[in-house]
Amino acid sequence: MSLQIAPLQKEKHAQTKINIANAFAFAQDQHIVPVVVQEFVRIGAEMPIVFIKDSASERFDVVAMLGLKTGENLMVAEGQWQGFYVPKVLWNHPLILADDPSKEGQLLVALVESNPMVNTETGHALFNEDGTESDFLKSRVDSMREFFMQSQNTRAFNKVLADMELLVPQTLTITLEGKPREISGIYIVDEKKLNSLSDEQLLDLNKRGLMPAIYAHLMSLQQVQRLGERANKAVAKTA
Repeated sequence: MSLQIAPLQKEKHAQTKINIANAFAFAQDQHIVPVVVQEFVRIGAEMPIVFIKDSASERFDVVAMLGLKTGENLMVAEGQWQGFYVPKVLWNHPLILADDPSKEGQLLVALVESNPMVNTETGHALFNEDGTESDFLKSRVDSMREFFMQSQNTRAFNKVLADMELLVPQTLTITLEGKPREISGIYIVDEKKLNSLSDEQLLDLNKRGLMPAIYAHLMSLQQVQRLGERANKAVAKTA
């Protein structure tokens, strides 16, 4: 089903509600999601954090792995999140920030109207009876704005690592159903290159507050096997 996205308007969406009973069903086929440096520590305790490279722009993005192959999300089952920490990018759906077609470079709040959570009967109202924004909507908008700002900081973090040539391609190997499987197409921080940086370079990274995020990323790679265990359990349930 194609997504139907429309700018949020109090006249059009005056009666609209968001039912969050199955809040994460929309993500059940997403095997990776963007993350921001501010959540690396919490995400890294449950999911691998890796970098991917856009072949056209050569830009690096950082993502959390939710599955081991395209279309597989091992962190969502029957619309419910299976871990402790939910990545920020998933918090606010079906509300999103989208490009404003009438103002280049500007963003607006939009609603994924095709999402089953969107209805007029049950859930959290987006607007009060007097047309003002509900507390639910205000909190979601504030959350999206915060995530957008943190995303800009994360892009700068990615660029620093790329400019210092610290990101290298890596193939991860895990055991699924007793057989090894390789996961490629990802990049990680090269620990040898990191450790070979000069004291001045390391001090600079530390002053910028980037070292905790780097270490959180490296520690998170241990969670690949945890995803493998989830995959094996999922297979066992269907056997």
